[in-house]
Amino acid sequence: MILSAIKSIFDIDNVGKRWGVRILYLVTLLINAGIYFNPWADSDFTPLNNWMNTFYSLTEYDPVAYDNLLASVPISSGNVVFVITVLIGELVYLASAYIYAAVYVRNYRLEKAAIVKEHGPDAINYAVASLPDEPIKISKLIGRLLLIMLVTTVVALPLLTISMYFLFFVLIGLPFIFTAPVAYLSGDKGLFSSIPYVCRLSRKYYFINMRSIAIILVAVLIVDFGVPYLANISLTAYYIIDAAVTTWLWLAIARLAALSYCTMKDYPIGGGRRNMAI
Repeated sequence: MILSAIKSIFDIDNVGKRWGVRILYLVTLLINAGIYFNPWADSDFTPLNNWMNTFYSLTEYDPVAYDNLLASVPISSGNVVFVITVLIGELVYLASAYIYAAVYVRNYRLEKAAIVKEHGPDAINYAVASLPDEPIKISKLIGRLLLIMLVTTVVALPLLTISMYFLFFVLIGLPFIFTAPVAYLSGDKGLFSSIPYVCRLSRKYYFINMRSIAIILVAVLIVDFGVPYLANISLTAYYIIDAAVTTWLWLAIARLAALSYCTMKDYPIGGGRRNMAI
């Protein structure tokens, strides 16, 4: 069962005809790998680290020393460009994950509708009283993608700061809410109504979702521990492989959220199957 779950989560290109997801993967990889080959960016923060060590090593308050240090922060324009491009890269990862989740659900619903149209409702071994959920229109999806990216960008820093102090509670609550963006991007719920909606769906799927999230977290830890060793062999290889693996993990997280949402919505535990469930 665990091996089946791992295959389902990490088989990221198994959506539709696969080419759309492969293009999304390649574009995300190239953008984030390109950050480290940007000729205008400088990833060497050694002078800044030395400055910080000097700043924090001052044991007595000396106004002149503090003023001199604050007036000579050694951060170059290349450092600034690098930081900005890294932040843009993180937003690209997030946007790719949202796009993947939305495409996954939309494609899933289109496939089921096509089966019903071609063979009739009896072709799928589910209840037969109604058609599958309506796939979201592309124009509506684009608007929702733009809005959720804007909201995420605004609230990301405060949420990350708070979550660092309440990490245990965040991990405990994550199986309830991690599919909320999918509920919104699928067109089923609004931006804020999606949270209580998925909480209700997730109640009986809590431990299943926790297991799947744990699989992702283990993969992230393995990557964070193992991939940096490549820097000792080749920085070029490290930059490319790190971007490739990180993109894969982001899309795997999106796939897990989309897959979990479809399963919870159409196979409520103890509640019977919905008509023409996904």
